[in-house]
Amino acid sequence: MASLDLKYAYSVLERLTEKDSFMKQELFDIVSSNQTLDKLLDALEKDGYIVKKLNVYGRRTYTISLTDKGKAVAEQLKIAEEAGKGELVAEISEDKAKKRDDNFNRETATLNLRYINAYKDYVTVEETRKGSTQIIKIYAREDDHGVLRLWCEADNSFNCIHARYAWTLPEVQELYWKIVKEGK
Repeated sequence: MASLDLKYAYSVLERLTEKDSFMKQELFDIVSSNQTLDKLLDALEKDGYIVKKLNVYGRRTYTISLTDKGKAVAEQLKIAEEAGKGELVAEISEDKAKKRDDNFNRETATLNLRYINAYKDYVTVEETRKGSTQIIKIYAREDDHGVLRLWCEADNSFNCIHARYAWTLPEVQELYWKIVKEGK
């Protein structure tokens, strides 16, 4: 994860999500120094976030694209950034949106979530449902792709209502970025 500590790493990963592959020169508006960009791309490739493919047509150039791991990291960075701005947006079809909203409304109709506290590597959330209260721990854990995500102990899931709620908390976003920067 050391490559994510390098300057411009997040910006480059975000840019690479815009299309399937990029030429190196298309990234110069983010990183103007050829040497700095080479160092960053080499580090991202070494850590498995990108793939560089040599083009044999004409001059020796290469294309850069995200690996599955890189896509997952870029997606999580985008979610964290949007959550920090209060702009969580999902690009889904109208039918799926209605279904998701109906499920979410059913799921939260008798549910109340409240932030309790943040610790070194997890936060606690209080869930009140139908008069019953329980404390839920939400940890920062790596998924199968090695991407740091929020994991709910109660539901044994990265994508339950508790983890989604936790993303909206400034304390969780601060904890997440601290863990990412520490390279854990």
